[in-house]
Amino acid sequence: MYAFLNKYGQALAFGIGVLVVAIFLMSIFSGDPAEMELLNSESAGAEKYDTGVFDFGIGISLALTALAFIVALLFGIVQFASNPKGSIKGLIGLVVLGVIVFIGYSTANGEIAAETPEIQRAIEKFTTSQETTFSGGNLKFISGAILAALIMIALSILSLVVFGIRGIFK
Repeated sequence: MYAFLNKYGQALAFGIGVLVVAIFLMSIFSGDPAEMELLNSESAGAEKYDTGVFDFGIGISLALTALAFIVALLFGIVQFASNPKGSIKGLIGLVVLGVIVFIGYSTANGEIAAETPEIQRAIEKFTTSQETTFSGGNLKFISGAILAALIMIALSILSLVVFGIRGIFK
């Protein structure tokens, strides 16, 4: 299996991608003309979003993402089982990533009332337009994820600078 994927994997993935895009475009452009007119209308309201023309694209995207996640997980387990000593660096990286996400979540503010007026207006606009509730837990999760992403960006820039300087003196 490895030899087959190593030899034909990229071509197979590209072919599947082209096939999925072709089917998706055919499903869009062969749709009901009245529905397409409604989608193109500038004056259409909420009924514009009741279309099913994009369902195939959304469904296949979710299915392929789930398949990629499962295959990556399986290959990771197989790699770890076949070479546990060589997988220690990957496990350390995964633990560091978990610690960064935990730090981001732990330090995030979960109080909507303590946020700036701009963020409070954005939350209010979101809750009214989506007809949903936005809790302090949602705010803490989103703020923690953004903070963790910023920490990882800063660490990547720092590592680029450090290893660049190290490469100059080597």
